[in-house]
Amino acid sequence: MERRIALSVLGAVPIAISTGTALRSPPASAVPHSKQLDPSNPDDLYVIHRKLNYTFDDGLVIWFIQAVRSGLVDSKFTPFWNMNVGFISSVRDLEDKRFEVKTMNAIFYTELESGALLETFNNPFTGEKIPVRQPPVRVATRAYDIAGLENYRSSREGYDMIEYGAIGPAWVIGDDVWCRGDTGFRSEPKTPDGKLSQVNDWFTYQGSIAEISNPDVMSASATQSFTDINTWPSWLNMGDHPGNYASRGFGRKAESIEDMPEAWKAYMKDQYPKEYADPRARLAK
Repeated sequence: MERRIALSVLGAVPIAISTGTALRSPPASAVPHSKQLDPSNPDDLYVIHRKLNYTFDDGLVIWFIQAVRSGLVDSKFTPFWNMNVGFISSVRDLEDKRFEVKTMNAIFYTELESGALLETFNNPFTGEKIPVRQPPVRVATRAYDIAGLENYRSSREGYDMIEYGAIGPAWVIGDDVWCRGDTGFRSEPKTPDGKLSQVNDWFTYQGSIAEISNPDVMSASATQSFTDINTWPSWLNMGDHPGNYASRGFGRKAESIEDMPEAWKAYMKDQYPKEYADPRARLAK
């Protein structure tokens, strides 16, 4: 398949997917005798977050996010491109309610109107036409404890690193539960010639508290909203131009890789056929 995948493959709006069950309907096994989890209890909050975001078994956890990347300057958003995001994770239990997550990230930047893979970008703030640096498929390993993400970034020489990744808070209204799982870091230079780096990845997961409270459910059906507000990436050549690199999107947990949006599957099969065919092999490296 050519790099510019045909729109007939992508569809006009490459976000619709179909599954055999409705996301809002808990499974039949989610019976009333299950004790409802309490988000104010740290042990329960740990379970809520893990079932919404990840899993308690050895099955793969597969997410998609559909987002628009923008530039934020003088409080005005300027859309840059679409982001077609896939996260595929495996989870391994550690001791004392700790667990390790290995995640394969597969992200594709596409043109806002056509949906074709973005090859060049006309920067509206600098006037420069630059080649787009498509994110390569990466595997990242993180560890969580009952409080959230454990530190995994190393500070660079000449910089102070501040990292965050707490679990929650979470809210329950009726059968709906929402749980934050924000992560981010700030790398501050110790000298005037250094450059500040800031990443804020804000995730809010939503699901059924009845389903999550059921002890037989290892990984709950879930959707999410996503926002990030970051410093400019170096490849955009923004220099000292004020503003931020921001995106806004939504997503849901897929039942299988075949259940992912058609556009993302087409990009994966074209660019990374081995990873699409066997994501576990890539996660095992």
